[in-house]
Amino acid sequence: MSPYSHHPIHFSTPVLHEIRDRGYMPVDMHIHTRHSDAAISIPSLLTRAKHLGTGVAITDHNEIQGVIEACQQSRGVLVIPGIELSSHEGPHILLYFYSADELVDYFITHIRGTLRKSQYMALQLSTEKILESAEDYHCVKVAAHPFGYFGINRGILKCIDNKTLPAGTIDHIDGIEVICGGMSRDINEKAARYAGEHNFPITGGSDAHVLPSVGSVVTCVRADTEDGFLNGILSKESIVIGSTVSPLHKGMTAGVIAWNYIPYTVSSLQVHYEQNVPRLKQYLSDLIK
Repeated sequence: MSPYSHHPIHFSTPVLHEIRDRGYMPVDMHIHTRHSDAAISIPSLLTRAKHLGTGVAITDHNEIQGVIEACQQSRGVLVIPGIELSSHEGPHILLYFYSADELVDYFITHIRGTLRKSQYMALQLSTEKILESAEDYHCVKVAAHPFGYFGINRGILKCIDNKTLPAGTIDHIDGIEVICGGMSRDINEKAARYAGEHNFPITGGSDAHVLPSVGSVVTCVRADTEDGFLNGILSKESIVIGSTVSPLHKGMTAGVIAWNYIPYTVSSLQVHYEQNVPRLKQYLSDLIK
């Protein structure tokens, strides 16, 4: 199927030059750098993006220094200022800002004081408070990998399904990440179905932690500015094209993430314990019923 047909979600490898030839700007909307738990430097990311002809949204975990560096050296690459926030309950929320200055203000005002020792893990801030705090800013709130991951609560819709978040939480989200390169095909298809059934704006990104993964999933809009691109997503004009990253890249990613979390092993285990206690209590409650 052509990636330019009326269907907005395509599980296939993006052919970036064809996407651009059709008037779309492809942007990988979910990328991590050395400023959080990845192996990607900002110069290497911008060089690759320039070579591929794609924009990038840097979405480091609870951190913005990568965005600041990229915006200072953009080299003609479209950079969407973003952040991936790890809520106290577990779900990850992607926020995309219309300007780096607004992202910096939001981070200083609402996030910096809630960081834990293992700063890439959960904030001392609930999902509800994160979404509420973003309401006063010009940004787009997206549910990252909404049904992920296996065995842990990293998606808003997964937490709604297992009753560790109220159903109304999703009403405060602007969009759904329908293809995340780190998720399996069936999990992404589940997210895509949900977005279609509930008429949500859609995004997609590689969730890259290693450079070769960048550009494997892209969100495409007929706009080449931050404002135009984000407005296009909210107006439901976006097309998402991509697939799960290769097993090799997944293995590389797992190694990079593990290496970055070694210094915070004890505190990370504490976070996992805190996040899974409500899930266990709900499971036991359902058994008793």
